[in-house]
Amino acid sequence: MKKIMLLIFLSFFNLSSYGFSVLTLKPVDWSKVRSVDIFIAGYGEELGLQFLYSAITKARVMDEIYPDSRVQIIFWAKEKGRERDIEILEKRDLNIIAINDDLLTSEIIYKEIKRLKRISSLHILSHNAAFYGNRIQSKMTRIDGIHFPWSRLTNDFLPGSYVVLHGCNTGFVLAPQISEALQRPVLGSMTSTDFQEIFTDGSWYHNNPGQYPSSMNRMSTNRILYEEDYECWKGNCHRLMSNNHPYRGYWGEYEVGLPFFKSFCNYPLSTSRERETCYRGIAQALKAWPTVEGEDFESKVFDFLCPRHGKYNIFSQCVDYLKGKSEKKFFWGETLPCTLKKCEFATVETIIEGRPHPSIGKKAPDQGMKPFRDEFLLLQKVRPYFK
Repeated sequence: MKKIMLLIFLSFFNLSSYGFSVLTLKPVDWSKVRSVDIFIAGYGEELGLQFLYSAITKARVMDEIYPDSRVQIIFWAKEKGRERDIEILEKRDLNIIAINDDLLTSEIIYKEIKRLKRISSLHILSHNAAFYGNRIQSKMTRIDGIHFPWSRLTNDFLPGSYVVLHGCNTGFVLAPQISEALQRPVLGSMTSTDFQEIFTDGSWYHNNPGQYPSSMNRMSTNRILYEEDYECWKGNCHRLMSNNHPYRGYWGEYEVGLPFFKSFCNYPLSTSRERETCYRGIAQALKAWPTVEGEDFESKVFDFLCPRHGKYNIFSQCVDYLKGKSEKKFFWGETLPCTLKKCEFATVETIIEGRPHPSIGKKAPDQGMKPFRDEFLLLQKVRPYFK
């Protein structure tokens, strides 16, 4: 294993034509590395560096959980240009492995995952269209669940590994498709996702005006998530989380949604080994969630499932519901029925810039709070693997 990881490390220096940066949080002792957590941070456009920052935040959480046995490698799509990207990474004290010049395409991403092997987790942080897939860099090259060769990567993902798709609406189509092909749990969003930052009350809030308390400022350093202080301007205080309403944006106005990342194991679960692959992966995804309230299982579950807003006490309402103390509805829209295989929705047509595109419609009556209870019960099943 030591020789394999060393060869992988050296091979990065031979990359000469890809339009992305390859980096780790710190220099790596490859002789100790047993597996890899891969982060793919897409081109931010008007969002700036926040995809990169969200990758850094989560990677650092995982680095503290697995300080030597696992390495967190970030692939960052070219943002400002070669020299400016190098400057950005160096100022943030990141360990640059390679800087390259062409587009970070789906073909290149497949080759790099295949090259690394022994994958513990994959995190994609990028723009996403529900029916078209992740846009990492170019509008014309997306990662979807059909054309991307996920099934060829199954043996490269370790038992207990998982995938998290952090962009908008990744759970309707993409996550179940990837889970079926990869035979691993995949977590996907059921509405729009926006960036959250930690504010001076020590809580996460979406950083859009109106979604955080107007009397509060963003934290400048973060020791809530970590064992030591890390500066927020260096990318250590961001995460992507779902909004508390169905998606409304460029791709239309969806009729249903959920404000948490839905877990999918869209493959047979008839044997104990298959169920363990599913449950262990979900539990490990939960363990690595950047939660400020604590590292215990209960804190992680509430943070994972419950939405937040600076003006409305929806987080506490959600926690009370999950504890059986309240039946008050806190999601601002209709919900949809889901299983571990998929969620039920209707494909409807919407017109965007004069052209028809598929959109998300309602197939079943509003499920109310039932999806929250169902997912809460699922997470109780995976609890034995939260270690």
